[in-house]
Amino acid sequence: MFFYLFSEVGASKVSMVNRPSPECQTFHTCLRLSFCSLLLLAVLFPHTLWAQDIAQVKKGVVKITAQVEGKNKIGSGIIVKLEEDHVYIVTASHVIEGDQQPSVMFFSAPHRPFRARVLGLEGGNPAGLAALLIEGKLPPDLQALNLDQTTAIGGGEAITLIGFPQLEGSLWTVTTGTLSGRRGSALSFAGVADEGNSGGPVLFQGKVVGIVTQVGAKFNSAAPAMLARFALEGWGVRLSEEVRTPPPDAVKKASKPILAAPPIQVPQVTGNYQGRGFFSIGGMVGLQATYQQHGETVSGSYTNNQGDFGAVQGRMHDTVFEGRTVSQAFQGVLCDFFSEVGGGGKTIQGNVTCNNGNSGSFALERQ
Repeated sequence: MFFYLFSEVGASKVSMVNRPSPECQTFHTCLRLSFCSLLLLAVLFPHTLWAQDIAQVKKGVVKITAQVEGKNKIGSGIIVKLEEDHVYIVTASHVIEGDQQPSVMFFSAPHRPFRARVLGLEGGNPAGLAALLIEGKLPPDLQALNLDQTTAIGGGEAITLIGFPQLEGSLWTVTTGTLSGRRGSALSFAGVADEGNSGGPVLFQGKVVGIVTQVGAKFNSAAPAMLARFALEGWGVRLSEEVRTPPPDAVKKASKPILAAPPIQVPQVTGNYQGRGFFSIGGMVGLQATYQQHGETVSGSYTNNQGDFGAVQGRMHDTVFEGRTVSQAFQGVLCDFFSEVGGGGKTIQGNVTCNNGNSGSFALERQ
């Protein structure tokens, strides 16, 4: 009732601003009044522009139906990459686990199912992720959503969810919630969500900051976008970087002659690091490492949550850190790694290949 009254009052105010007046004698006067109308509209109806954004985001959210033990499981997914006749989707692993060819429906073709192929799956992990691929002639007007890795979130932020909650029963349902904070490597949030939201996006300021993985009575969990991107790359799905527009003064600065180059910050791989690895044998594992760097030489040790531990020897050149690990838990297992160091030594991301046939990728952050 309050919303109805507010809408009526808001509509009358906007009507008053748009009504022609004697003061609107010149083009500039009309332009100023039109601008004021837009400002008033934004104040009275702050979600209007966001509603337009939601319509675009829906084009990147899909409905997933899996057949498991004779029963239908319904969930959501996010389009993360589009190529000619190829669309790549990330979702929660439990949505599709048990079905190697789940059905997918797109926003622009809501009643036409497409068969998907499973590219990667964190099987047995209730908070895991999965990747799907659909090949062939695709419906028009699809949208790939960027997995945001830069927005800082800590708790208390208002979020938006898009999915297929079974209690609601409608397609591409939009609900809201609040980020509660971080629970280990997961995001915790409260809001209207059920199993049909699993695999769908957690949106903050229009950006995908997480993928819903678990739904509870009070609090729900989501995998951070950074972790989803990491898992996708482990399955061979390389995502393009988000295009960022340089600030206006950047062009001016670039046009000026450069008198001297700023000193290059040489990364230092020293200290305690923690993160995750995704391997062909063993799946997702938690990793910890300690490094000491002397000049270009780096030595240290590692351990993971699956009982493996050992020594690390490597070298730094520019921002590249490469070397070898020697397992002390599994005799004879050697792994060669190649990684990029960022933030002056704060982050390490790379790939690893072992002589026992295992391979994968990892991401570490200095604690």
